[in-house]
Amino acid sequence: MKRAHIDELNITRALAILAVLLIHSTSTPVTALSNESKLYSLYVFFNIFPKFAVPVFIFLSGFVLFYNYIQKDFTKKLIVRFYKKRVTQILIPYLIFSVFYYTAVQFYVTHDFSLTWHALFSFEFLEKLLIGKAYTHLYYIFIMVQFYLMFPLFLYILKKKPALSPHLIWIGFALQWIFIQLNAEFWQYPYRGSISFSYIFYFLTGAFLGIYFEKYKLWLHLKKENFPIFIYFVWALWLVSTIYNIYLYYYVFSSQTYLANSITFELVFQLQSITACIVLLQLSFWIYDKGNKAFVNGLINLGTLSFGIYLLHPFFLLIYRQIPISGNSMLFHVWSVGGFLVALFITWLVVFLMGKYFKYHWIAFGPIPKEFPYK
Repeated sequence: MKRAHIDELNITRALAILAVLLIHSTSTPVTALSNESKLYSLYVFFNIFPKFAVPVFIFLSGFVLFYNYIQKDFTKKLIVRFYKKRVTQILIPYLIFSVFYYTAVQFYVTHDFSLTWHALFSFEFLEKLLIGKAYTHLYYIFIMVQFYLMFPLFLYILKKKPALSPHLIWIGFALQWIFIQLNAEFWQYPYRGSISFSYIFYFLTGAFLGIYFEKYKLWLHLKKENFPIFIYFVWALWLVSTIYNIYLYYYVFSSQTYLANSITFELVFQLQSITACIVLLQLSFWIYDKGNKAFVNGLINLGTLSFGIYLLHPFFLLIYRQIPISGNSMLFHVWSVGGFLVALFITWLVVFLMGKYFKYHWIAFGPIPKEFPYK
């Protein structure tokens, strides 16, 4: 039996993609300005506050996968269909945009079509493709490819050993920290952030909630009668860890020295991210229930298109940043806000129109429904 569609998840995706755009649009002001600027702390806030973005997307992926598949029979046909969908929905867009961004950067540097063409067939490009480094934001897609490769194994284990399901959260936490420590002590792989085990805590926490959604669904509604003490604790942890993480990074950015060691940074980031997953889900349910219909529908549309927006928005940011601007003038701050607006609205419009009018949009952006599940 197919489980009910959860429209609220698209609102969570919308909030997560807005967080991504905030991070990327404030990265230049954070590095370009000094801490003597009156608005510097504000830029740091908007750069660090939404750092939960990628963990939330990974959490949602774990949630949706296990929500949709845990009650289905584990068959060869199911797995073949699963991989077919992921090739068209994830792998092909990843390949397309890896080529697109690598080519754009090479041409921007060399201004030579011949050199750019040869670069596409180089070992350097192949290496970047295989580790998700063809462009800065593609590491997330590379991580998701890894999780999709492992998902049938996870599903098989939980089908065979359902008693493990209630323990997925702490299992994910343990696996992530074992990987972090092994990498720090032995492997020292420089691109640790491109390896799925750096995020498996969020993926398996999402899996847990996807499996037990009906049991905990009432917790996600912001209603006083449904609020156990645990949820107040989660919100408090989210608030404290977010503020502390902003403070840690502000200290680093402004003084170029570290106030804490790497383990503290990692723990604070994990605490901010995992609590943000619950907070954003609860906010999404509240917005869906209480929000203005047009506003809710806009967020659902944004969330539905978030994958394409994630892939495409750095291109428009790259073009936008060619506008010459410097200094700490009011014009610079207007330009900075403009970067966010361009990344959001221009990309949103392009992906929306591609999905609506271009039959083969799935090659670049994955599947885009013709009709959105509007409220």
